[in-house]
Amino acid sequence: MAERKAPVKRESREQAFRMLFAYDFDRETDPSSFYDFNTENLEEKPLNYAKKIFLGVCGNHDEIDSDIERFSVRWKMSRMSAVTRNILRLAVCEMSYLQVPPKAAINEALEICKKYDDENAPAFVNGILNKIAREKGLIDEGK
Repeated sequence: MAERKAPVKRESREQAFRMLFAYDFDRETDPSSFYDFNTENLEEKPLNYAKKIFLGVCGNHDEIDSDIERFSVRWKMSRMSAVTRNILRLAVCEMSYLQVPPKAAINEALEICKKYDDENAPAFVNGILNKIAREKGLIDEGK
């Protein structure tokens, strides 16, 4: 049986996540230059949306991290794994700056989390993202 190819948006999110993860270790480089250099040999289709996410996180980094830290009780960003930290950044960017429906952004973040992060991370990520979405009025309090 042939393996099903992931939808373009999921591929884009995973590409953006991988770039954010790498960029976390090389923050001295200009984000656009970093992205272009690290994606020059990749397919264009998933990269269009991936670039929006990557540059959206980089351009709103302080606000995104502030939102995450405010709702990650007793967890500073520096204590989180680089994987968890960048999955959270990706989803907050999508919800806050790219008008992705919060449930979709959270679900996609959890799928990436299950693939790349620790087995306990999805519950942590889900809790923080839901708190942020509620606080911003993106989802109802009861949901």
